[in-house]
Amino acid sequence: MELMTPAPILDTPPEHLPTGNLDIHVEASPNAPSIARIGVASLALNGLLDWVGAPLLEVLGKGWKVSRTADWIPVWENEHLTVTLLAPYGERGLALRLEPRTPGPIQVAGNLEYLGLRRFKEEKLETTFRATHDGWTGSYVLEARAERTLLALGLQADTAPSRADWGPQFVLEWASGPVTLYLGLALEADGARTTALHLRRVGWETLLRKTLHKLALLSTNYTGPLYEVYRRHLIFSYFYAQANTLEGEPVLLTSRSPHYYVSGAYWARDGLLWFFPALLKADRKRAKEVLKAVFRRFARWPGEHAQYLSGPPLYPGFELDQAAAYPLALARYLEATGPNPELVAELREPLEWVFERVAQEKHPSLPLYRTFLSPTDDPVPEPYLTYDNALWAVALERLSPYWREPETLKHEARALRETLYRQAERNGRFVFSFEPGGSHTFSDEPAGSLLLLPHLGFCNRQDPVWQATALWILGDDNPHHYKGRFPGEGSAHFPFPSGFGLANRILSGLMRPAGDALMVLEQAPLDAGYACESFDPQTGACRTGVGFAALTGFIAYALSAGKDNKPATLF
Repeated sequence: MELMTPAPILDTPPEHLPTGNLDIHVEASPNAPSIARIGVASLALNGLLDWVGAPLLEVLGKGWKVSRTADWIPVWENEHLTVTLLAPYGERGLALRLEPRTPGPIQVAGNLEYLGLRRFKEEKLETTFRATHDGWTGSYVLEARAERTLLALGLQADTAPSRADWGPQFVLEWASGPVTLYLGLALEADGARTTALHLRRVGWETLLRKTLHKLALLSTNYTGPLYEVYRRHLIFSYFYAQANTLEGEPVLLTSRSPHYYVSGAYWARDGLLWFFPALLKADRKRAKEVLKAVFRRFARWPGEHAQYLSGPPLYPGFELDQAAAYPLALARYLEATGPNPELVAELREPLEWVFERVAQEKHPSLPLYRTFLSPTDDPVPEPYLTYDNALWAVALERLSPYWREPETLKHEARALRETLYRQAERNGRFVFSFEPGGSHTFSDEPAGSLLLLPHLGFCNRQDPVWQATALWILGDDNPHHYKGRFPGEGSAHFPFPSGFGLANRILSGLMRPAGDALMVLEQAPLDAGYACESFDPQTGACRTGVGFAALTGFIAYALSAGKDNKPATLF
């Protein structure tokens, strides 16, 4: 288990207030109406392109208190002003509403520092900034230019400012309000200035109404526990684990947050195993659109550790669970929406790429498949993982009813299941990894836990081998089982209780562990109320993985699906 790239451990998690829509992501302050960065996803540059300032934009004043409308739209108030920051659904821009509570001037200022390009580490791009005022549309425009414009921002207000010092460092002032500012983002100045005008034409009330309607639709008909926790996690994942790029194409990302240590790239597992089931429940139309785009762009390199947004490998290393994410995601979509021969035919070629790649990892004589890295993206002690092989078997079996050759997939899934019971069971429970007939390791990883086997459909909850495995994972013999006010399971990758462990416990159907997980989600501070990669077992504060959007999608899915489990009383 050497040569790991573990998560950076945080002594104090950062304060942040994410908002945005499918086209832009915004990092605001929970302490004042202040925006640190506004960004977009770019296929051309294979990452996230952010305007970054100190701050980029702020409304001047003191004594602010913050709240959120619909768990997503920030609202700051002091004795003089109410400020609402809206990322309108379906638009590549922002609207900032300034409503006076007492008479007096209103000031908005900004200090642009740099244009940043993020994948894992952020790069400050060498650009020049050009500030102009466009008389044709009435927009104030900022451009970040290299040999050409890389990103442009247009700003205008529904009332002309009484003072306008415009530039990378700017001050805008109005003698009175209310005032609404409209900001448009685009590839270059023409798009930015006209987008700002378009938003102004649509108007604040319409933009707000449309966005609130979409936010309400996302969580319609939820009947599981902790509704507010579910909605908060679902909305964050919906807008931060996917994006519409500047080029107009949908992509999945582990996160758009600058606080997540490997944001701005694609993992098949993170997108399709953790986030996609939540997306499928919330927005089936978008789920289909994303599914098709992901298969076309990324499945040519199935199972790679991490990939650029345009597709090719970014961080190489084969992971079987990431390859299994493709057939399982398609199977889940078809189970939810019904048979769709046209869709299956369209995605058959990308799936054949997946099958061909996995076949390269097959054992010389057994229906078992190797992996190079584990579900926490670390080297494995033995190349055959029980969870990964079980996941592959489940994916094949669940896809088989919709496949042209169903018996081929069913036969392989059945043979794989039988082989795992012969090779991966030692001393009455499942091992984490093994060599057939040779060495093995007892362990578990929350990012790909054996607790999920019944939920996935590999076995039932009455299976004595699985029950013995669950007892070990959730007990003191597991070196990464952590006791405390906020208990849970972790791994060598993050030696604290994990947000994944919370989802696993809920989906396990085991009553007491699931109840403990719900308590943590309801009472622990975590990452500003969002589940994080890992948290302190005593304080509940985030220790690794702030802004982990794909994980929050997994939590939302677990909350919605956990109610369908038939509770087991093993614990």
